[in-house]
Amino acid sequence: MAEDCERVLERVMSLLKERGASDVVLVDSGDIVVDERVRLKCRVPVCDSYGKNLMCPPFVPSVAEFRKALRNYCHGILIQVSDELNETSVNAPTEEVLLPARKLHELVNMGEREAFTAGFRFAAGFIGGCCRLCDECVVLQGGTSCRFPFKARPSMEAMGIDVTATAEKAGLSVSFPIRNKVTWTGLILL
Repeated sequence: MAEDCERVLERVMSLLKERGASDVVLVDSGDIVVDERVRLKCRVPVCDSYGKNLMCPPFVPSVAEFRKALRNYCHGILIQVSDELNETSVNAPTEEVLLPARKLHELVNMGEREAFTAGFRFAAGFIGGCCRLCDECVVLQGGTSCRFPFKARPSMEAMGIDVTATAEKAGLSVSFPIRNKVTWTGLILL
């Protein structure tokens, strides 16, 4: 990486930490694990967002399309937002579990914007879990245009990214099922 590029990435990563990320790690794009089985989990068992959210399958690029695009990126910034939970065992998307996901979505958008402004014109952000900007996605009324096209982002999982394997390669942890702590992971490709 050129020195200017390194400084920009360090600035973006520092900003993400300042704004609430629990962990921020720079990874090589080759260390992002893509596996068709992740996308299969959108349908087996069927996810409650499948076909009901424009940022989820079948409305997002296929795993093959994503894999091809990923080859054009050099790096990624993995972002995690974690929070302790009051409940001892949580497996449903309660407000307490979703609050850090919303924070992650904000951070991914901010980091992508900062990287784009700094010259990474193809910066692309991905959140953890499905987009929750709207209470109900326009697709449920037959709409095809997102209400928030510059804020909505597909999840890493929707692209076929094995979040757990990718995080582990980067020295981060992700654990399921959720118990006393929830961690949401996002990615900005550069």
